[in-house]
Amino acid sequence: MKPFRAAMGLVVLFLVCASASAQQVRETYGTSVTTYVHLPAVEFQPMRGVDGPVFTTGSFGTSGRITRYGSGNSFFTAPLHLPSGALITYLELDYCDNNAGSNRSTLTLVDTHWDGNVTSTLPTLSSINDGCSFVSADESPQGMVVDNYLQSYNLVFYHNIGDGSESLAGAIVGYKLQVSPAPPLATFGDVPTSHPYFQFIQALAASGITGGCGGGNYCPDNPVTRGQMAVFLAKALGLQFP
Repeated sequence: MKPFRAAMGLVVLFLVCASASAQQVRETYGTSVTTYVHLPAVEFQPMRGVDGPVFTTGSFGTSGRITRYGSGNSFFTAPLHLPSGALITYLELDYCDNNAGSNRSTLTLVDTHWDGNVTSTLPTLSSINDGCSFVSADESPQGMVVDNYLQSYNLVFYHNIGDGSESLAGAIVGYKLQVSPAPPLATFGDVPTSHPYFQFIQALAASGITGGCGGGNYCPDNPVTRGQMAVFLAKALGLQFP
């Protein structure tokens, strides 16, 4: 397959989006740029403790800050909605902690099965400095890939001092989009599993962007007409009449 055909959709897509802001392009397309989702404190809600009742909703901040804290040992959670197939690459805890000593606030990203059972978690972040600050970690090596059909994802914040000296300011999660993994069997007769562009052609077919050139083939070396390009772009973007 010639690189021209494989890259045509992405090249034209970049040109179409050139007038949009860089942040808009990053949030929607591409596999190389990290997109960040910011969850402020007000998006976190109280949850049931491991050995106690539902905790109070807490108060909103002191000294002009909007932060989240509860009474005593408190847990707060916020659902995380990311694109399916995305790789989670970054986690950040934004906090205010004026309780000097070993009692520190924590943030964990929890991956649960559809029935609520915990499947995995990312390493816990802990407040490390007094005052308002943040702590972050590169989560790429953890290999957590979003599966919105079988799994759900929640951020869990915890503090064990209920006098307002520990509070949540917010959290940031970063992710990168990915191309779907290659399946074990080929869809098109002229694009075997050994083809260098097999994974990408399969992703186009699985997404309904292309049905090939007929007869069970994809015709990877054929040129792309303007009409075919219109089909690729309209299906990839889900374009509709206004």
